[in-house]
Amino acid sequence: MRVLRFQIRLPTGQVDQLNIESERVLIGSGAHCEIRLPLDQAKIEHVLIELGPAGVFARAMNFEPAPTINNIPFTQAPLPPESVLGVNQTQIFVMASDSAGAGPTSGVQGQKKKTSPITLIAVLLMLPAGLYLVLGDDGATQGPKMPKEPPELWGPPIVSCPQSGPAAMALGRERLAVADGKRERRPFHVQDGVQAVPLYETAGACFRAAGEQPYAAYCEETARALRVEITNDYRTQRVRLEHALNVEDWQGALKGTHTLLQYVEGRQGEYVAWLTQLERRMRVKVSEKPKT
Repeated sequence: MRVLRFQIRLPTGQVDQLNIESERVLIGSGAHCEIRLPLDQAKIEHVLIELGPAGVFARAMNFEPAPTINNIPFTQAPLPPESVLGVNQTQIFVMASDSAGAGPTSGVQGQKKKTSPITLIAVLLMLPAGLYLVLGDDGATQGPKMPKEPPELWGPPIVSCPQSGPAAMALGRERLAVADGKRERRPFHVQDGVQAVPLYETAGACFRAAGEQPYAAYCEETARALRVEITNDYRTQRVRLEHALNVEDWQGALKGTHTLLQYVEGRQGEYVAWLTQLERRMRVKVSEKPKT
């Protein structure tokens, strides 16, 4: 089977490696993209990578800023293995392989299967948690294993309003205004996005109780979409943290723990305690990094 292999170097110096079994890989900041970059580096859909009989091709989907191949802007062009795909300040190396562990090959052999981003995340999450121990100086200082079950971000959707009559309408408007504000701040504060979901659900239930069906439908649909998008983001961040620990990228692991702690803010349990301890260990690791 054919696999597209990506090495992604962010402006921060962090390097990620991904293997994706698919003929088409979308690069951008959108939650649906197989390769997701920070908002300050890419538009929602920035570059499409396609694997064809003649090799790997790149197609620009956005030109703000224009993506480049070896520092040359392009609209659609072949992407040889040695070339550098530039998206803003991010550098990406792409090559096609027969399998995740094989070297680059030419031509397409066999039948390919497409793998969605959610499927890829699910597969990665099934990797043994024992592979991702936080290593100390010796066995006595090793950190605990990653808990298998992270906490859910929300309970079941809210379907009832605590008020009725005119009070329900007023509460619906209040919750909607707060939810809209939190959704706008979500790119900068993860926890605002998490908090927006129950606010939209409450607003929708109150509008429905007040007989305002269009407003109710808007709030309910927005809440459903946010649930899916934030849940996918949450899973992706957990995969990135596992990868950073596996390759001993302590700076990336520190950033990952900080981000995940924002998702689970206000919650308790084994996973939250593990993240808190891991963040402290990563701060020590980063501070111990030799200066060059």
